Amino acid sequence: MGRFGSAFFAALLVLWVCSAFNQTARMVEPIEDREPKDREPISEGRPVERIEFVAFKDLAQLTTALNYTAATWKAGQTDVPRLVLLQVPERFAEVTFKEVTVEQKKQIFFRMILPLILMANEEVTSDREALMHLKSRLAKTSVPHEGDLDELRSLAKKYRLSTDGDVISVTKFLKTLTRRIDIVPPSLALAQAATESAWGTSRFAVEGNALFGQWTFGGKGMVPEEQRAEKGDHKVASFRSPLHSVRSYLRNLNTNRAYREFREDRAAARAEGKPFSGEALASALSRYSERGQDYIKEIRQIIVGNDLSALDRSKLVEGPVYELMPVWRAGS
Repeated sequence: MGRFGSAFFAALLVLWVCSAFNQTARMVEPIEDREPKDREPISEGRPVERIEFVAFKDLAQLTTALNYTAATWKAGQTDVPRLVLLQVPERFAEVTFKEVTVEQKKQIFFRMILPLILMANEEVTSDREALMHLKSRLAKTSVPHEGDLDELRSLAKKYRLSTDGDVISVTKFLKTLTRRIDIVPPSLALAQAATESAWGTSRFAVEGNALFGQWTFGGKGMVPEEQRAEKGDHKVASFRSPLHSVRSYLRNLNTNRAYREFREDRAAARAEGKPFSGEALASALSRYSERGQDYIKEIRQIIVGNDLSALDRSKLVEGPVYELMPVWRAGS
């Protein structure tokens, strides 16, 4: 191979990560205003049907046909259709929630957001499977193929693992990615979305599809009414759709150094063959809110009080994608 070739491939065996791994993080990491273009498709070759609606009761015929009703939800439904709410309806806060009971509005919120969480988790699962196959290939060769290294760099970029700074081994690099590329229990995501968006009625949810209260500094975003000087020029990030908000939330938990304990707890559960528990993993998210332990207590109360733990076993069914577009009509 020659001295130069050997040195070249030896260099490829070493990857770079930034020395900031153990630095103290902000409560919520600033996020990018724009989502990656490669995350646009949601159909993956499936038929797509767009349905306009004014009130959620207008979707009754569809949800009945899909066997995704109040009754099936109450019975512990685990099979979930691919419903994609394209934006948080303004009517959701102004009208719909005044027409139904507290229990009904909670159920509407959970039933509309759960498919989005499962879709975002499905995308992460695809990335994880790609990583596992890559790890298997790298374990079988002493000299990685350039294509494998390109794939590794691509995953590293997507999951914010820097290639600049101190030298570490490929093994450690893969271990870090394995902790980062994994799903978030639906029960935990639903509980956080409920409290962070005021059950889909907050200004940030209605105006910016923001379900998880994530910050951005500079650029686009919504300014809080009571912005405090000590927090800097932060805004609440807005998104093109609720699904983009969910994707960003998963990326935040999977990459932000503030949630390293969350990722370690999740990895420990996977190593022990235990199913992920949103109630258990919530204990590692005290830095998500200034309220700390009180925040964790509230998240757990939402999970337990609404029997959300059963949803950690839920899965998307095969079939069409239904895009749900809220609209206004005269007299609505």
